[in-house]
Formats: sequence, structure tokens, C-alpha cells
Amino acid sequence: MSDTDVGVPWRSPRLYLLLATAAVAPLDVTLVGPALPAIADAFGVSSARSGLVITAFAAPGAVLAPIVGMYADRFGRRRVVVPCLLVYGGAGLAVTLATDLWQVLALRAIQGSVGGSILASLTLALVGDYYDGPQRNAVMGVVSAGISFSAAAGPVLGGVLAAYSWDAPFYLYGTSVVVAAAVYWLLDPPPVEGTTDREGSWSYLRDAAASLPARDALLVYGATFGGFVLFFGGVLTAVPFLLEGTYGLASGRVGALVTGATMPAAVVAVLNGRFARHLSNLGLVTAGFVGYAAGLVGVWAATSATGVLLTLGVFGVGHGLVLPSVASALSTLAGPEFRGGVMSLRTSVVLGAQAVGPPLFTLPATRLGLGYELPLALGGVGAALVAVGLYAAVGGRSGIRVAAAGEP
Repeated sequence: MSDTDVGVPWRSPRLYLLLATAAVAPLDVTLVGPALPAIADAFGVSSARSGLVITAFAAPGAVLAPIVGMYADRFGRRRVVVPCLLVYGGAGLAVTLATDLWQVLALRAIQGSVGGSILASLTLALVGDYYDGPQRNAVMGVVSAGISFSAAAGPVLGGVLAAYSWDAPFYLYGTSVVVAAAVYWLLDPPPVEGTTDREGSWSYLRDAAASLPARDALLVYGATFGGFVLFFGGVLTAVPFLLEGTYGLASGRVGALVTGATMPAAVVAVLNGRFARHLSNLGLVTAGFVGYAAGLVGVWAATSATGVLLTLGVFGVGHGLVLPSVASALSTLAGPEFRGGVMSLRTSVVLGAQAVGPPLFTLPATRLGLGYELPLALGGVGAALVAVGLYAAVGGRSGIRVAAAGEP
């Protein structure tokens, strides 16, 4: 197998169109979060009510993601991605015209019904359509890295723009409209164009469920849920409170430390294609959970903010192994005619983890008075147990394998 079969096709315009589509997806919450205080001031509401701007976006996506994925399978993924980009960007731009908070919430709900994580999952489904074998892992890694970099840049951009006006961050959603035009005119149709010959939604759902190997699907979706619970609850929620309360860091330094520590995820994700030459997708996920365990236990054992930074870097390495590997595993499990729905179900799993993760770490710390160190340590122990269970299930190299380029 040559490097051209497994490497990243850096000269391909298609790759950059997929990267652009993936890059606008994480601007859903990360861009708006820093603007919440300005939104509260602009409309004269409490911080709790301004926080509904985030909730209004997230709730529709959790329910509608599999439905959007179903239509992407039935009518063609590119044909669904373009309207989703247009609605996502258009509704975001329309927020700048809102004169009342309810208008902002309504527009955010429209955005969330088609954008954010849904767009990310559809983009990953397109990667599965265009690429095979280790090259699929390589491109999944690059696209996942693009998502990570965009997610890291979102709070910085949102904070800078919100300093000018509450609605300034929402102008950035106009980039989604530009990307939609580029995808429509320049992205070549994927090999899988969808089919409309199914009897209906129930028939699709029945056939999609029947097409998945139950054991492997449970392992992959379960690993996805567990990884994002640790990420949202541990790294993005508990660690900032720990850094502020134990080490007395201001919010600006906390954000910089967390962002810097998670950057290894993007770097490692880019290398996923190389790792996939030696391990199956679930083998890489297993290694990723070892990184989760070492990172969280390391945060518990750290005695300084620098120690937290270094051990979070280990967690980031684990996250960089898990993200593209679970996406590649799902693409391998799903038949081409069901890939959009299977990948979009991943969105619902991620959003579920986003809802469950923070309380799992904050409630023991606040209600039981345990502090944040112990829940983080327990999270690390849980990750280690998951790693052991995955290793037993996949048997090292076995499990969901990475096919050679050109293999069915």
C-alpha cells in the first residue's frame, strides 16, 4: 500500500470544502457563550434567561439529528448539507435584527434544528462516502482536527466581538452561507447519492437498525457517550472550577489553559491515518481511554496549575485518538445507504453527553462537598475500566478493522 493510498490528499479541493463545512459547525455554542452577559444586558434579563440562548439551540438538534440524517440518506447528503448550511447561517445572521429575546430564542432554535453538531456529523458521513480504508481515517483525523481548532477559536472570537456589541458574534454565521454556495457549486457529488424508494421513515429506521452489528454499534456509541461525558463534564466544567477555586486563576487564564491543554487533540487527530495502519478503530479508541484515565487521574494528583496543564495535555492526546476513530468506526459499520442516519445519531449521543456530563461532576462537588479533585479522579478510574473492557472486547487488533484502500 502506497502513501498516496493512505495519506491526506492535501491538493484536493474536495478536502478543503469538507474542512470549511466542518469548521462552521462548532461555532454553534462556543461563539455565543462569551456573548451571554452582553445579551443579558442588552435585553435586560437575568443570566439564567440569557443562558436559554444556548439551550434553545441544543434542544432541537438532539431530537432532529437522526431525522436530518435519514433525509440525507434518502435524498443525497450533499443535497441536504447545502440547505442546512443556508438555514444555519441565515438564521444566525437574522439574530442581528432581533429586538426581543424571544426572537433570538426562536432563531436559535431554527439554527439548532439543522446546524452545529448535525453539520459536523453530515460532514463526517461525506468523508465516509468519499474515502476508504486508512485514508478514511487520515481524512477523518484532519476534519476532526479542523472541528477542534474551530471550537477552540470560537470563544476567543466570540469574546472579542461581544466587546463591541451583543450581536456582533452572530455576523460570523454569514460564513456558513458562503460555504453553502461553495459546496453547491464546487463539491463533486459523492458516490452515494441517496435513494427515495423506501416506503417511509419507519421502514428506514427498521432497515438501518437491522444493518448495524448490535455489539459493535453498542461499543462505538457507548465509547462516544463516555468520552464526551468526560470531556464536557470533566475538562470543560470541573477543571475550570478547580483551577479557579484551588489555584486562584482568573477566568481568562483558565480559558487559555484549558484551550492550550486540549490542542494536542487536534494534533493527534491529524495523525489518525498513520495510527490506523497498526490498530483497528476500536483499538485506537481503547488507547484513547487510557489517555483519558491518565489525564484525569493526573489532574487529581497535580499540585500546581502547570501540572494540571501537562496532565490535561495527556487527556487531549486521548481525545485526539477517540474523535476520528469513533467516526471512522461508525462509517465502517454503516452501509452507504444508512451512513447519514447512523452518523447523525452520533449527534444525539454527543448532545446527551453534553447534558449529562456537567452534573455528574458538579453535583458531587457542590451537594456532597467532595470538591472537584475526587470526581475527576473517579472519572479517570471509570475511563480506565472502560479501556480494560474495550481491550477485552476487541482483543487488541481485532474488532472493527480498517480496510485497505479499495477494499469493500
